[in-house]
Formats: sequence, C-alpha cells, structure tokens
Amino acid sequence: MASLMAKMTAAAVKRLVQPTFTPGYPLHKQRKRLNLLQKFAPLPWGVEKIEITLAGIPAWRLTPLAARRGQLLYLHGGGYVCGSPQSHGDMAARIAKQTGLITTLIDYRLAPEHPFPAGLDDAVCAYQELANHGPVYIAGDSAGGGLTLALVQRIQQAELPPPVALLLLSPLTDLSCSGDSFEQRAGRDKLLTPGWIREAVPAYCRDESVDNPLVSPLNADFNGFPATLIQVGSEEILYSDSVRLHQRMQQAGVRVVLSEYPEMWHVFQLHAGYMPEAKQAVKELAAFVHNQQ
Repeated sequence: MASLMAKMTAAAVKRLVQPTFTPGYPLHKQRKRLNLLQKFAPLPWGVEKIEITLAGIPAWRLTPLAARRGQLLYLHGGGYVCGSPQSHGDMAARIAKQTGLITTLIDYRLAPEHPFPAGLDDAVCAYQELANHGPVYIAGDSAGGGLTLALVQRIQQAELPPPVALLLLSPLTDLSCSGDSFEQRAGRDKLLTPGWIREAVPAYCRDESVDNPLVSPLNADFNGFPATLIQVGSEEILYSDSVRLHQRMQQAGVRVVLSEYPEMWHVFQLHAGYMPEAKQAVKELAAFVHNQQ
C-alpha cells in the first residue's frame, strides 16, 4: 500500500503538474513551469554542484563528498521537448549521493527546434568525453531512458568503450505508442497523458520513422548491452514500454532487472527528497551500481 506521503504527492501531481502535460499547453510554458517546480528545491547535503561545458554542451557536474570510482552520465526526461538540469537536478543529485558516482547532467538540445538526432548527438559527444576519464554508467528517465538506449547503440556502432551499466527510470522506448498500457492506464497515471506524448513524437521525429531503433529503442538489437536496471510504476501509461523492453533484453541475454513499484506513477523518483517509495527506488539504484563494482 502506498504511503500517506505518496498519496498526498499523487494528488498534488495530478492537480498541479499533469495539466502542464496536456495537448495544446504552450511548449514555452511547459518548459518554464517544469523548471519552476524545482527551481527552489535545495540540492541534498553532501553534493557539490558546478555548471560546466562538456564537449560544447552545457551541463551540471554533481560531485558527492563520498565519491567512489566511476562516473554517471544522466539524461533527463521531458518527451525530448522539455526538461533541463534545473528540472531534474534534485533527483540526479540524490542519485549521485546514494551511488557515490560523479554525475554529469547534460542540457542536450530539444525538439522541435532541434529534432532527432540532435539530442542523441549531444549525448554521444558527452559520453565520449567522459569515457576518456574512466568507466561510465548511464542513467535516464522517460525520454532520457530512451535516449540512453539509443546512445548505447551509437556507442556500439562507434566501438567506443562500453558503459558499465544502465539505470532506466520509466523509459520511453516505443514512440509508436503501441503498448497496451498507453490507453488502458491513461486515467491512472498521475503525470503523463497519451495526448501529450502523441504531440511530442512528431516534434522530435519530424521526418524520421518511429520504427527507427534509435528513435524507438524497443526495436533495437540488444546483444552486447550492459547490465540494466529498469524501474517502473504500476500506474504508468508507459508501463508496457518497460515490460516489453525487459522481455526483449532477456531474450538477447542481457543481465536485466525489472523493478515494479505498486501504485506509483511516471518518474515518481522525482520526489526522492521526501517520499518513502522514491527514496527506496534511489537506494535500489545505488545497490545495483555497487553490485557492478
């Protein structure tokens, strides 16, 4: 059963945040509001933030006091059309603190101003730079999770050093929106709506087919992918994206874990500063990382 704090948070997200992610809501207002929701959230104690430029890409470097060996490249969500280090910095900092990994949260280019593959190209450049300095983990939520899977394909194609492991939070893996949960759970997800996703897809893809594995990584060949943890809430419209991804990675022989959180919505980990379920999810991410070391 969900905690009282989770129930209160769910009601607030449904009332105050979900209206932002509906068709017709102006994109510039979506971006501004998403940033504003986190603007005044203090980063957790024990994490230092500096703003840097990595391979020409603006980024936040989040360094925990008890840093371990290794780095984390974090790719934020937002349907490829919104999101930023500001909107996802608190969650990324909490992941950095728990894992002990020096975390780089990049401000990759967004659609529709910069459609596919601009954001992916930025991720590749950032990864190359980080990989020059040692082992790299990759994490991403929602569209950032899909971008993580596309990035691994590009890493393999370029024969770059592979990442140690992947951490996927409610990944968006199928831009054709064909999963059963997409409509079936539309009234249950406290954050996302099907109409908003359908509006974001053409903005990102433009003339590119949604079947392209770099766009919809559910269609990828997963042979050779690193160990992967997938976290998903039971109430998500993207629930099927995670379940099918897990199945296909298993079939390819990937060491993959699917962790389902009952009664949770899309990227509930954003509330890790105060919500028990989200705190537990971040601890699970850290345990998975430590098991790879």
